[in-house]
Amino acid sequence: MNGLLERIEDLVVDVCDRIMKKSGDLLLDVNPQFKIPKSPFKRLKYEDAIVHLNNLGITKEDLTPFQYGDDIPEAPERRLVDTIGEPVLLTNFPAGLKVFYMLRTKGDQRLTDSVDLLVPGVGELVGGSMRLDNIDDLLKGYQLEGIDPTPYYWYTDQRKFGTCSHGGYGLGFERFCTWLLGKDHIRDVCLYPRFMGRCRP
Repeated sequence: MNGLLERIEDLVVDVCDRIMKKSGDLLLDVNPQFKIPKSPFKRLKYEDAIVHLNNLGITKEDLTPFQYGDDIPEAPERRLVDTIGEPVLLTNFPAGLKVFYMLRTKGDQRLTDSVDLLVPGVGELVGGSMRLDNIDDLLKGYQLEGIDPTPYYWYTDQRKFGTCSHGGYGLGFERFCTWLLGKDHIRDVCLYPRFMGRCRP
């Protein structure tokens, strides 16, 4: 899991560094406050984030406090990271909040080896996890989700014929641009933004 977190940090820091070296003057014209983040990023476990949200008085939409097991929506997530003021790797979400193919945490099967990278002003920039590498766990996951494994034979066979510990992540490119350019909304960096009432370029 630490390797995955380091890869995410390396990617974000390296891309920012390259942009600043190549076109830093242009970026700073648009976002004069931008600074390349320093690694390692702050790490915060999901259970600690729930405590932190409650200590800050950040509530759910119905104004009740967050409890362990609650999903943290975008707005509270943004407020949390804005309060912290630096990139945060939010880790170890409960299994009930994540997809079945995420690896469970050694020592606590209720948790997943999962991560969301949160950045100030945007919220979630990257989501990822370590993946199941045991065929029995994968087959059990299919069954629990009511998924027919037949169309996924190629994915299952990777576990059947040998695999190694591995993970993956996805970076929201337009979210990254929103953060980099210091914009308030993702539609400000989209070539053809789509929203209620505007579904055509």
